[in-house]
Amino acid sequence: MITRTLLHSLLPALVLASGCRDGGSGDGTGDTGAEEVQRAQRGELQWKRNAALQRDLMRALELPEDGVCNELGRGSCTREIHHIALGAADPLRIGLYEPLPDTLVSTPIVLDRVVMSACVNRADLDRGGAPVVFTELDFGEEAPAEGDEAFTATVTTLYRRLLSRDPEPDELTLLGGLAVDDAGKPVSAHDFAVLTCFAIGTSSEFLFF
Repeated sequence: MITRTLLHSLLPALVLASGCRDGGSGDGTGDTGAEEVQRAQRGELQWKRNAALQRDLMRALELPEDGVCNELGRGSCTREIHHIALGAADPLRIGLYEPLPDTLVSTPIVLDRVVMSACVNRADLDRGGAPVVFTELDFGEEAPAEGDEAFTATVTTLYRRLLSRDPEPDELTLLGGLAVDDAGKPVSAHDFAVLTCFAIGTSSEFLFF
């Protein structure tokens, strides 16, 4: 249910993102089939590799180093288990002295895995103790409706922590779809916290710099 809600609610954003892959002459004038897409100010963007991704999630969500993502108790997702897929080298164990030049097929899945884990861990900590990030949510209640003060405050907090800016009105509207399920009924406040955090944390704006 959570995954389906997330995919349905983020479909417009995915369409806009796909519009960046211009199939025309590369001058940005081709018909993308969506609204106008803002072009990056710099000609080359870098994706956040394992250490940078872990550091930014720790900072934004105020998590300890081992609180971002741990793979079934075996070790850190970013430093040990999936570090190769996240662009790191491993000279001691497998003789990989330099990171691979390109991402792997598993890299997008691993990025999702790490961000989802960090968001779930933060939401669980805030539900079980004094809230740090989701201070406006009552975890014993339903998710706040779009336009409610708690909804706007929660989304704004996540935007400021993860993207260092305030959300645009259309972004608030888009994320409003995460507050309800397929039948239009409110999801739990915990699910809303996780879904909203994951949606923002897996955006191109957060994953690239």
